Amino acid sequence: MTGEDTISVLCVDDEPGLAALVGAHLERADERLETTAVTSATAAFETLQTSDVDCIVSDYEMTGTDGIGFLETVRADDPELPFILFTGRGSEELASRAISAGVTDYLRKERGTEQYALLAQQVVHAVERVRAHRVSSAEEQRRRTILEASPDPIVVVVDGEIAYANPVAVEAAGGTTESDLVGRSIEAFVANGERESVLHAIERVVSSEERRDRVARPFESLDGRRMTMEATGRRVTWDGADGIVAVLRDVTGREAGDTERERYHAAFEGAAEAMVIADDDGQYIEANRAACELFGVSREALVDHHIGDFAAPDYDGKAAWAAFRDAGVSHGTFPLVRPDGEERVIEYGATPNVVPGEHLLVLHDVTNRVDLGDRLEREQSALEEMYRITADGDASFDEKLERLLELGCDYLDIPYGFLMEIGEGRQHVIEAVGGFPIQPGETCPLEEAYCKQTIARDELVTVQNALAEGWSDDPAYERFGLGCYVGAKVMVGDELYGTFCFAGSEPRGKPFNDTERTFVELMARWVSYELERRRTTERLEAQNERLERFTSVVSHDLRSPLSVAQGYLDLAREDDDPDALDRVEAAHERMERIINDLLVLARDGDDLGEMEPVDLDALVASSWDLAVEEDAAATLDIVDDLDTVTADPERLRHLFENLFRNAVEHGSTGPRSKSADSVEHSSTGPRNDAADSVEHSSTGPRNDAADSVEHAADEGVTVTVGTTGDGFYVADDGPGIPEDERAHVFDDGFTTRQNGTGFGLSIVAEIADAHGWTVDVTESATGGARFVVSGVRSEGETGQSGDTTQQSVE
Repeated sequence: MTGEDTISVLCVDDEPGLAALVGAHLERADERLETTAVTSATAAFETLQTSDVDCIVSDYEMTGTDGIGFLETVRADDPELPFILFTGRGSEELASRAISAGVTDYLRKERGTEQYALLAQQVVHAVERVRAHRVSSAEEQRRRTILEASPDPIVVVVDGEIAYANPVAVEAAGGTTESDLVGRSIEAFVANGERESVLHAIERVVSSEERRDRVARPFESLDGRRMTMEATGRRVTWDGADGIVAVLRDVTGREAGDTERERYHAAFEGAAEAMVIADDDGQYIEANRAACELFGVSREALVDHHIGDFAAPDYDGKAAWAAFRDAGVSHGTFPLVRPDGEERVIEYGATPNVVPGEHLLVLHDVTNRVDLGDRLEREQSALEEMYRITADGDASFDEKLERLLELGCDYLDIPYGFLMEIGEGRQHVIEAVGGFPIQPGETCPLEEAYCKQTIARDELVTVQNALAEGWSDDPAYERFGLGCYVGAKVMVGDELYGTFCFAGSEPRGKPFNDTERTFVELMARWVSYELERRRTTERLEAQNERLERFTSVVSHDLRSPLSVAQGYLDLAREDDDPDALDRVEAAHERMERIINDLLVLARDGDDLGEMEPVDLDALVASSWDLAVEEDAAATLDIVDDLDTVTADPERLRHLFENLFRNAVEHGSTGPRSKSADSVEHSSTGPRNDAADSVEHSSTGPRNDAADSVEHAADEGVTVTVGTTGDGFYVADDGPGIPEDERAHVFDDGFTTRQNGTGFGLSIVAEIADAHGWTVDVTESATGGARFVVSGVRSEGETGQSGDTTQQSVE
């Protein structure tokens, strides 16, 4: 980076650390920015006196003064220095005061870091405008230099007063320095007895556009000398005002045969500005050295040619010359095409008949100034459109995304735009514009995608010319043949989502500049923010749904055992029945289990802790010990070597514990009868006077079959754990689950037992889903229940990139 590229920014904020923080964000947003942070206006002025500062970024509310007062003091010393007010306080009154004080720009502080990219853009644009103005001023100074070197007296008249006089004119007018003439009225040079001087006459002729080449009038100098002066003039803009530049010649006693070419030869040849002389047909008959350098040809190649011979094909040189001949004095631009094909924008000023039949054209190369203005205007327009798109409250995310991609294609002049999702070693097209063969919904291996480079690097990736940059043998180029590409990562939180990118089939004519790169990064950040906001919204909706389920359980499922406990407590008080207190204790235990399961769902949900390798054999054995009491009529049978998987060990342990409890509690009684089903499902009927009816039923009296289901424990259950092709299973030899109930067993609150909570299998499903697994229930080989967990990856598969193949955990 050159010194001219570097932009020095002074950040002012009296809050300790905030000025430095703003500076750090600016430097991160644009590498051209170098910042200095101070915490007071006094320190800022000290820095301005000792250092070169290109721009000031200041807070409004500061100790001792505010941002407006600071701005006014700066403006008194340097009216051009860019000053951006960056403040958390905003109002129309404050903005109006800032504008009145001469603020360059005004930006309110927002949360997040996206605002610093916009602030950096404002800084760069403000400094570039000032630098462009200084370049224009330098060009004006060069013009003054030419006038200073002229052998003829030259003055500039603005509103009847002399605004400039070169040394020769000062001497001819009888002055010592330019200040003797500047500011003096042209009335001072009217010779005694004359109505007007030559300066009056040339001002009047040029202002009225009379078709006269020159005028001659008596002229009296400040020291009383009388002479005859001849003047040739044309309109100019001088320090922003309309004026007349007059070339004076002392023709006192000179022969009329003196030629204009002789008088101007020294100034013409030695001028730093490009000058050519054309005849009445617009053909060049003379050119100075600067003109030959501007056109990129020799004098011989330039002379005897017309302006149209060097202009772009769509420029009508003959019409332009005809307009000049009709107007007499002309200013404008034309597109010069040099022999090497480079096109330049040339500003010209043409003065007719500097010698009868010969016309002077002074040429200036303003390409850089025009390009800078066009680029700044284009950048500003694109940023404003991006803001309008993202701030459109009536548009959906998909509509905004499509419009952003179309804007990016137009701004970058690249035909195709994409939002890609990356996962499982593949690139998935989410949105595409421009008609490229790969469209939304399609995928390809990541190895064959340009995006593989984007996700592998921290910074944005650009390709101006794929073949020139070594992509010819890359699978991505072989498949898609894209000649240029620019892409940024899309992150959702700390996780990679995909890429936001643009591409074209042909190489790009010029490299991607810093502003274009920043533009793509800003759009990618907006997409990241929107995707993260949508994910957060979905999580909140899921949490709200879970809360609604919890409310239902608390209001219904806890009320039933609470009623049972209250009923038996009343019996115990009335009859002094110890058995009734046992029933109260049982009801309290059921409420405790419901509450514990609710807490698991509420605290953990679908979140996972740290993932690590888990030895399934050891975890299954320890889970069995925790879930099943030693005296339970149940046996664990591990039929395979379960190997190691990657999981959250505590949540996986909870999954096995719930499956084991479910198998033991539902399978230790042998086959179920239809009467048993009626007891296990009942939960809503009226209470029976008998104590047994309070505990076991709310729809009618308990029957013998129900007794056998509720209390039989002499037949034990065997629980089997084994592996499948892509996971594991837990099966039992109990009564099984009827096929018409299997679709509901994982629903919150669903149970077939009087004392069941209905959350055990719901928790199993949530744990499996959090790991990215699926769980299904079928019939075991012995007619019992068989729960199958699928989609489980072994330890060796975790962290692989590219396509992955599900492996058995055997």
